[in-house]
Amino acid sequence: MFLSIRDFTVKWVGYKDLFDGLRDLGINSFELYVSRELKPNAYVDMGHKTLLGLDVSSREYRVQLRRLLEDEGFTISAILIENDFSRLDMDAEIKYVVDACRVAGDLGVPVVRINAMMRELPGYTIEDYIERMVKAVSPCLETCSDLGVSLAMENHGVIGNRDEFIEKLTDEIGSEYFGLTLDTGNFYWYGYPLSRVYEIIEKYAHLVKHTHVKNASVPKNLRETQRKPGEVKMMPLYEGDIDLKKVIKTLKSKGYDYDINIEDESLGAYKDPLTILKNDVKFLKEIINNI
Repeated sequence: MFLSIRDFTVKWVGYKDLFDGLRDLGINSFELYVSRELKPNAYVDMGHKTLLGLDVSSREYRVQLRRLLEDEGFTISAILIENDFSRLDMDAEIKYVVDACRVAGDLGVPVVRINAMMRELPGYTIEDYIERMVKAVSPCLETCSDLGVSLAMENHGVIGNRDEFIEKLTDEIGSEYFGLTLDTGNFYWYGYPLSRVYEIIEKYAHLVKHTHVKNASVPKNLRETQRKPGEVKMMPLYEGDIDLKKVIKTLKSKGYDYDINIEDESLGAYKDPLTILKNDVKFLKEIINNI
């Protein structure tokens, strides 16, 4: 396993240059956001707006970027895209995913992190969402198999976090090129009791291809209750309710040996977010080095 970080997180704490930030943090791998246009773009997350991404709009630019990364000693652990298969224009979403897979192939990146549906659709059942997702993902997987690139669906939002959705969908697709971006905080965000979070993570650990590592907390008397989505407080990685050492050990026991990718969503609550992030880095490095 190795430590990685979202490019957005590096920019969020105030670094003007991605590579300078990575060097200062002591991290040599990052998750790269790729826009629909495959060029740098205004990006908003956690209420923070920044210019994000690199120009990967042509094969020539991608070759140049790959050489630059080699020269600078950095790697891209995964490509992150903001697709949404609940949108009306499904063809546009499929094109976005396929384009990102081609970028990943040219850059030598083995994983593209994708969303499922980012909003509920009127009248849809779990079976309807799964059918829609299968229709969207199937043509993308043809490109994936040609390139040796995997799609890693994040457990994200009110649909993608549901245990029954993940189980039925992964069974239905059944491809070695389709797996999960395990977000360590999102099952808890969705409302699952803490013990259930650990059970779900263990259940799907064998399907994990990439991670988003974050933490959260709720009042102690609510940790083992089923709550509504969003009823959590985001916390530094070393302070939340979720035992990340336990999670990482579970992943390792199931054969996972890839990135531990930082996505601390608590940073906006602190006057000195950089110090919090550096503590996150130290915390995770100690876990990785001692499991």
